[in-house]
Amino acid sequence: MDTKTETFLEYKALLFSIAYNMLGNIDQAEDMVQDTYLKWMDIPSGNVKHTKAFLVKIITNKCINHLGSAKVQREKYIGIWLPEPLQDYSRDNAQNRIESYHALSIGLMVLLEKLTAQERAIFLLKEIFSYDYYELAEIFDKTADNCRQILKRAKDNLGKDTRRFEVDMRVHERILNNFLQAISEGNMEELIHLLKEDIHLFADGGGKSIVVQSQRLSAFPKPIQGRENVGRLLLSVTPKFRDSVPGFNREVIFANGMPTIVSYSGDTPLSVVSLEIDDEGIRNIYVQTNPDKLKHLKKQQNTSL
Repeated sequence: MDTKTETFLEYKALLFSIAYNMLGNIDQAEDMVQDTYLKWMDIPSGNVKHTKAFLVKIITNKCINHLGSAKVQREKYIGIWLPEPLQDYSRDNAQNRIESYHALSIGLMVLLEKLTAQERAIFLLKEIFSYDYYELAEIFDKTADNCRQILKRAKDNLGKDTRRFEVDMRVHERILNNFLQAISEGNMEELIHLLKEDIHLFADGGGKSIVVQSQRLSAFPKPIQGRENVGRLLLSVTPKFRDSVPGFNREVIFANGMPTIVSYSGDTPLSVVSLEIDDEGIRNIYVQTNPDKLKHLKKQQNTSL
């Protein structure tokens, strides 16, 4: 392995994390990393003063440009678009967790869709990856004050939702376990108790459907609102899956740094359910059933519920 490749590999996980959080797609993020590597290999080493800043600048600009075309693609997307879940394979290995810790939750990635590509990039680098304004100025070819103003605009656009970046993992795990129990027992009263009154359920099926009991089930084209509507939907659909899908089983994995529910037919993933939780209960539910966005998931061992 040559020296330039070794140097690039030092930053590969960081570059992937930036691209994934920008784009919400694993394959596209990997493509951005590969394109950055090829450009890096074409540049004489003596021309680069700060390797990390140079590589981050390349991949950030590539992602910003890509989001322009991605916006057009999403406008043609059937139904609700949600990010692709990123499974955490190394949550027990503290040496390898940087990629997982830097994968935002599905809910927060959806929230960042409110920002322009440049606002999103500066917000991520400053708030998630802890870059200072002088580093941002070098990456974006702007002054530190310009970057500060863009970050302020991003935060203004997010408003009070910036508080959703604070997650209490113990609370999340407790509510998720109670949610699973209520669903399994068909306990509407307990389920309603867990849901916030203004809850939304977002489902991304990519225009594809699943056949259950000779019926084709497709993701709803619009969010389901309100605890009563969401509760009835969950208690109606879940038994159909459990009783009719061949080899139905489910497990809790870590994806996007959070405990996440995956349902399978045998070893084939059918759906991913991510909960967005605060101290008062479940504020949003994100359901991913698009098989194209589940292809990277791998079943764990001896963790089925």
